[in-house]
Amino acid sequence: MRGSQGLFWGIFLIGIGVLMIIKYQFKLNISMPRIIIGVLLLALGISMLLGGPGVKTQSSVIFSEGNVQAVKPEKEYNVIFGNLVIDLSTISKDELGDSIKINTVFGNTLVKIDPSIPTLIKVNSAFGSGSTPDGSTIVFGDHTQKIGEGDQILTIEANVVFGKIDIIEK
Repeated sequence: MRGSQGLFWGIFLIGIGVLMIIKYQFKLNISMPRIIIGVLLLALGISMLLGGPGVKTQSSVIFSEGNVQAVKPEKEYNVIFGNLVIDLSTISKDELGDSIKINTVFGNTLVKIDPSIPTLIKVNSAFGSGSTPDGSTIVFGDHTQKIGEGDQILTIEANVVFGKIDIIEK
């Protein structure tokens, strides 16, 4: 990620410098603030094509993609303009009773669960697609599915807006 940030700022600063030289060398009457915004958008676009200025942490993916093998899962996962695969099939029994919130906005998320672990799945969708292991697909609204019985259950709250989230049994 460090390299893509350097690439972005390098392209941006070189572009601004070249434009300033052209403006003063040829005595052009151009608006520099408008040009700076244009170069910023151009540099951001080039940077995204070459790997993106994405942010990727243990629990968040923004303009990037990743995989999470969750033995001890985070309480919340966020996917914004990216792709994330969350494998909850190896979750430890100590984590049962916890709640995991997964938010997907303009992205794709795949969640893998173990069918032998009691799980309560709540999918909320607004102009997105959310599918559960029972074959239900939600585009607008909510759906709840319970898998298995037990005192300790894993609760997954999946929210999707203009994106896609698939919850499958592994």
